[in-house]
Amino acid sequence: MTVFPYPELDAEKEAVYELFPINLTRMMLHTQGQTLPYWKYALSFRNAKIPPVVRERVIVRVGAVSDCKYQLVQHKSEALRTGTSPEVLAALINPEHQEFGDPSLSALVAYVDSLVKNIGARQDTLDALRKYFPDNEVAEITLLAGTYVLCAAFLTSLQVPLDDGPVDWAAADAYMKKEGL
Repeated sequence: MTVFPYPELDAEKEAVYELFPINLTRMMLHTQGQTLPYWKYALSFRNAKIPPVVRERVIVRVGAVSDCKYQLVQHKSEALRTGTSPEVLAALINPEHQEFGDPSLSALVAYVDSLVKNIGARQDTLDALRKYFPDNEVAEITLLAGTYVLCAAFLTSLQVPLDDGPVDWAAADAYMKKEGL
């Protein structure tokens, strides 16, 4: 049990919880009408221009740098599924690891680290990232990283317990496609 209690679930909240039944959703149901819009927004990154492998690397790195174990539990397997090797994943979840064999990944990591640590990336990291990603993808990377900083703050501040395992992201994708989300 969390130090901060879960809300009581009436029929309406239970229906929202069942759409994405994880502890984060349950805790978010304390809010008045923010849970469903949040999920639609956060899950929209699954249809972004940035490749899924980049998306998951950003999320995992935010989780590592912000020390948000919940995000790591939910996204390490998805990072692997979308093309990150176990070796690169191990390096990504080590906040001290900065240099990667791929200069675009090193630039991505430096940018995300700067954004998380400074609540806004340094100019030099932005300049380096723009050498490898077009501006629309830089904007998506920035918005994605910021979204997961927000999520990490919520999870950590309210001490949301870890789920038993990660979301079945393939099933989540299928549901989103079916529902037109």
